[in-house]
Amino acid sequence: MIGFGRYRVDWWVVAVIVGGAVVLAAVAVGVRLSRGTAMLAGMAADWERDRAAIAAVLREDLESVRARVYASGDAAAAADLRVAEQAADRFAANENWADNLRAATLALGRANRAVLGGDQPPCVFSPVHGPAAAEVEWAPGGGARRRVPVCADDAARLRDGGQPLVRMVTTEDGTVPYFGAHGRYVDWLLGWYDGFDPYLTARLLAGTPIGSHLPGRIRAIHGTASDPLGEFGRVHD
Repeated sequence: MIGFGRYRVDWWVVAVIVGGAVVLAAVAVGVRLSRGTAMLAGMAADWERDRAAIAAVLREDLESVRARVYASGDAAAAADLRVAEQAADRFAANENWADNLRAATLALGRANRAVLGGDQPPCVFSPVHGPAAAEVEWAPGGGARRRVPVCADDAARLRDGGQPLVRMVTTEDGTVPYFGAHGRYVDWLLGWYDGFDPYLTARLLAGTPIGSHLPGRIRAIHGTASDPLGEFGRVHD
């Protein structure tokens, strides 16, 4: 018997109460851990799915640029291609994925410029098309019109009343333009545009799903150095 002032409680009652409390606390902790583990497992599964999709895009990019480089016999472009292949392999192995993704497309962009000539930013509709040969007006998703760099073939398609050959990618929502895939392809895109105005992509793609992710990612990579046109600048001049 345990005494509490005027009250007397059998020790086994206290033991049952304390034991029950311990069990309930353990169950609550277990539930929280289980939920946390399930959430982490879900995030990991989502990332693996996205990484596989991005890796597939990289392989297609490599095949396109490799064909041009082999046909040209350009030694500098071949060296850039090897760098891109190595970075793509590291990305596929999940090593510093964001850095290696940008490194792969940066090297692909250099190889394209070496083979195709020109020092302009890549075609906004599909960077693998190569350096831009013209500017056209474009209003993505019904947003503000702006001038964007495009390859000669896409410029001709638009001039003839057709549609540009947009880079399509796979997501859980189906096949969409890369700029409709939200943040998944931010580092893929920024590698292609590395060496140009850091905020160029943010201005070109303002108003698209990927556009909302670009400024923060650019700041994380390049710091908060001032942009002469403002974060987005003028989307139509």
